[in-house]
Amino acid sequence: MNKKFGASRLVIGLALSLCGNLGFSHAQTPAAAGNDSLLQNAIRAAVNQHYEQALQLIDRVIAQTPQEPLGHLFRAATLQSRMMDYEDYGEEKEFFKSLKTCRQLAEKKLQRQPNDAFGHFVLGSAYGYEAFYVGKKRRYLEAAHMGWNSIRHLETAIRLDSTMYDAYLGIGTYKYYRSKLKLLFFTDEREEGMAMVRKACTHGKYSRFAALNGLTWILLDENNAREAFARADSVLQLYPRSRFFMWGVAESAARLGDYDYARTVYQRLMTTLREEQRLSPYLEAVCRTKLTRLEFRAGNLEAGCHELERAAQVDLARDKRRKEVEKQIEHLQASCPKPAAGYSNGKGAH
Repeated sequence: MNKKFGASRLVIGLALSLCGNLGFSHAQTPAAAGNDSLLQNAIRAAVNQHYEQALQLIDRVIAQTPQEPLGHLFRAATLQSRMMDYEDYGEEKEFFKSLKTCRQLAEKKLQRQPNDAFGHFVLGSAYGYEAFYVGKKRRYLEAAHMGWNSIRHLETAIRLDSTMYDAYLGIGTYKYYRSKLKLLFFTDEREEGMAMVRKACTHGKYSRFAALNGLTWILLDENNAREAFARADSVLQLYPRSRFFMWGVAESAARLGDYDYARTVYQRLMTTLREEQRLSPYLEAVCRTKLTRLEFRAGNLEAGCHELERAAQVDLARDKRRKEVEKQIEHLQASCPKPAAGYSNGKGAH
């Protein structure tokens, strides 16, 4: 699934939403301790997919500190998390509105205090969220421009305050995936990038979960499934309904050969979406193609072909991404004794 596994596909878009989900800002803000507590509770709610609860907490912060950009950044982060979780982008206008307000307030603060590290961090993060989002929409020139602005402000933030550890996540993610492009004018900064993301995992206050999620996929990219599993599963044990970490746990468990656990997690993922009435045809098809691959790895050809048949019967006629899923199904069909029923006979995705 491109949002869970494809950060490198959006490297010019930077994955600078602090790994796409739940990347919130640094502790050094004018917000009172009460607001900090509200924001921490909002993070926990969002990790557990309790988005409305998270937004209500964030709106209380905005109401109490209307001239501060932080609450608006959290609001944008939560909206993006929900859109990506459900693969439903109906809140795009509200998302961009929150980012615009955040940037305007951060820019005002920087006009008064050009060396305000926190102001640079918030502004850089806001650009990063938008860079990732438009990159996902394949608007790569916009993503590159906003991504550059994001990195510029984030690097300024840590130059002014090297203890602003949450900023290390965005920069480290960028350095790692940019190096994967292997272009002549880019030096290999993968190790440095990984080290920065690890630092955010260890020391970040608000972005720790985002850093753990991002590090999971970097480790999988590095073929280190064992540590990836340990990182992601440690969070899933605390937040068992967190789909953000289910994807990483299932993939790493499958690579480690723990097919039973991986299967259970994929099924739980679909179950939680179904319980929330959010299991879209696209998400179901993606889960079932992953279960197909899982069964093939486990040597269960019949079970894999059965999952493939169910994936092929999902009605994707109105989904713009149907070709992506169709291509995967067609590729997997080569491993089955015959084409999955419902796919080649004009049903399902066709």
